[in-house]
Amino acid sequence: MRLPSVLPSGPALQDLSAAQTDLDAAAVLGKVTTPEQTPIFICALSDCNKLFPSRERVMQHRKRDHPDLDPSDDSHIITWN
Repeated sequence: MRLPSVLPSGPALQDLSAAQTDLDAAAVLGKVTTPEQTPIFICALSDCNKLFPSRERVMQHRKRDHPDLDPSDDSHIITWN
């Protein structure tokens, strides 16, 4: 099974319950970034779903934790950049 490079979109739902104080409190917990600032690569093999900061790191993980794969097989990686 191969995952599509672009996942289907879904409608956004408006949050009707959050107050401004909730939003202000959440703002100190993190920040909004772009894909260029925060790359994420996910190993999507058989319920693995581990996160990595680069393609090189996910390929190292695959060599170590999924030794039955061809080392050059870069399929089943989910990323947004």
